[in-house]
Amino acid sequence: MKCNYVIKQITGRQTIAFLCSILIFLTVSCVKEEIVVPPDKNPTDVVLLAPESNAGNNLILAAEIRYLNNSDVVQSHGFLIEKYTGENYVKKEYAITTSLTSGRITFKVPDPEHYEEGVYYSYRYFVRTDQGIYYSQPARFLVSSLKVKPQEDLTVAVGEIITVEGEFVNVAENYALYYSYLPSEDQKVPFEVVNSGKSIRFKVPEGIEQGNNATFRFIGKDKNGGQLSAIVAQGFILATLVPPAIYTYYVDENLQLPSSVREYNDNARLQVFVGNVFLKHSNYLRLYDFVKSQKGKTFPIGYTNGRDTITFPQPLQLNEADPDEFKMIPEYVHPGTNFEVVGPDPGRFDFYGYATVGNKKAYYLLRDNTLKKGELAIDDIPDGEYPLEMKNSFFSYISNNKIKVKSVHISSSSHRECYAGDKIRLKGTFIQGRSYGLRIDPAQESYFSTCNTSGEIMFEVPATKAGNYQAQVTYFSEMGQQKNYYSNAIPLQVKATVINSISPLRATAGTLITIEGHGLNGYKVRIADREIQHTLSQNDKIQFKVPDDLPKGKYRVNARFFNYVIENVVFASDYLEIL
Repeated sequence: MKCNYVIKQITGRQTIAFLCSILIFLTVSCVKEEIVVPPDKNPTDVVLLAPESNAGNNLILAAEIRYLNNSDVVQSHGFLIEKYTGENYVKKEYAITTSLTSGRITFKVPDPEHYEEGVYYSYRYFVRTDQGIYYSQPARFLVSSLKVKPQEDLTVAVGEIITVEGEFVNVAENYALYYSYLPSEDQKVPFEVVNSGKSIRFKVPEGIEQGNNATFRFIGKDKNGGQLSAIVAQGFILATLVPPAIYTYYVDENLQLPSSVREYNDNARLQVFVGNVFLKHSNYLRLYDFVKSQKGKTFPIGYTNGRDTITFPQPLQLNEADPDEFKMIPEYVHPGTNFEVVGPDPGRFDFYGYATVGNKKAYYLLRDNTLKKGELAIDDIPDGEYPLEMKNSFFSYISNNKIKVKSVHISSSSHRECYAGDKIRLKGTFIQGRSYGLRIDPAQESYFSTCNTSGEIMFEVPATKAGNYQAQVTYFSEMGQQKNYYSNAIPLQVKATVINSISPLRATAGTLITIEGHGLNGYKVRIADREIQHTLSQNDKIQFKVPDDLPKGKYRVNARFFNYVIENVVFASDYLEIL
C-alpha cells in the first residue's frame, strides 16, 4: 500500500511539471515579436534644376528630392534666394506648404517684381528637420528681360494655332520654342512674331504626345552659358482616333481603333461611342459591350476627346447571317432529337438561346468553326418542314433550307412470328447512326440497336414469355426531358422456347453433347438440378461436355432462363443416359 502511495505522488509531480512546461512554452510563443527598425542616418539629397521660367514676370524655380530621410521630422522646406549688392545683403526664404516627397518640385515665385532684370541671383533648396537642416548645392539664375503673358490651362488639338501676348521684338535672336524641358531639335516648334512684336503664334506640332499635358517654353542661353527659360503656354493636348479601316463587324468582334496616344493613360479623356453608348477607349474594345442594350443593325460610331465629339464618316454595320448557309445533314429527323447541321456560327451573331423550330425552343451549337458544322436539338413538334429561326435585338434570321421532321414509323417487318433471340428486320423512318429500342412487352425494358442503313434496322427479339404482342420502336428525347417517343405498333407472335433434340443420347464423361431447338439465347442447361458449363451458346444450339463427376444414370435435360423479371424452364422429351 505504501509503495503504491509513493508511485502516485511521483506521477502527480511529473504531471504538474509537464503542464508547467507547456504553459511556459505557450506564453513565450504567443508573445508578438517586435521588429526594430534602425534609424535612417543617410542625409536627405536635394539637387537644383534649371528654372522652368526665367522671365521677369513669371519666375518659376525647380528642384528634385532624390533621397528623403524617413527618420527626420520635416519642419519646413522651400527655396532660399540670396544676393550681395554692395554693402546690402538680400536674403529671401520661400517655404512650400505641401508635404515633402521624393521627386520634382516646382515653385512659382509670388513676387517676381522684387528681382531685377539682367541680374544674377544665388539660390538653394533647404529642408529643415528636427535633426538639423539640409541644403542643396547653390546655383545661380538670371532674371530675363523677356516679358510673357503665358496661356495656361489650354485644351488644344494638333494643328490648332496658339497665340501668346508679351514683348517679343527680338525674341527670335536669343530664344527657340520647344515643348520640352531641354532644347531638342525634334521637339522644336516654329513660331512667328506678330502684332509689332506684342504677340507670337505657333501651331501645335504633329509629333507632340497626345492625350497628355504639355508645356511650351522659350529656351535660350545667357551670356555666361546658363539656360534661360520662359513658359509660353501650358495645356492638355487632345487625343485623336484614326477612323476604322472597316465599318462592318460581327457582334463578337473587337473594335480596332488605333489611338494617337503613345503610352495609354487614364487621363487621355478618350471615349468611344457606338450608337448612344460611350465607353473609355482602350486597345480592347468589345463591340458587344456597346450594342448589347441597343436595337438595330446600323450605328453611328466615333469618339469624344473631352472637348470635341467626332463622328466617323460611315456608320458601323453589323454582319448578318446568311439564310442559305444553314443545312441539315440527315435527310429527315425525329421530334425531340439532336442532329448534325451546317450553318452560321450563332455566337458571331449573339444567337445563343434565341433559336426556335416550329415555334418551340431549339438548341443550336456550332462545334467546328472552320467547317461550319454543329448540332441542333429540336423539341416535340409535329411532322412537317420548318425553317430555323433566330431572333435578337439586332437580327431576325429565317433559314431558306427547311428541317424535315418525321416521327418514327414502322412500315414492314421481316417476321410476324419468331422466337426470343431471333433477328428481325424492320423497315420505316429509321435514321442511320441513331439508336432505337424494340419494345415488345411493356413490363420489360426495350432492347436497343443502332441503325446502320437509313430506312431499316435489325433487332434481336429479347427474352420474352410466349404470346401475342404489339411491338413498337422507341427512342429517348434528347431535349433534356424524361420522355420516350414510340412508333406505331405491329403484331408480333413470340413462340415458346423449345428443345427439339439431344445428341448423342448415350454418353460418357467428357462427351460433347449438342442440344438443338429455338429461342435458347440466355438459357442454361441443367442436369439433376445442376447447372452445366456450356462450350457453345446460340439461339438454336447449345453444346456442353458431360462432367467427369456426373453419376451414371438416365437424366431428363432441361434449360432454364432467369433475369429477375422472367423465369422459364423447358424440358427435352428424350433422356440422356450417362454410361
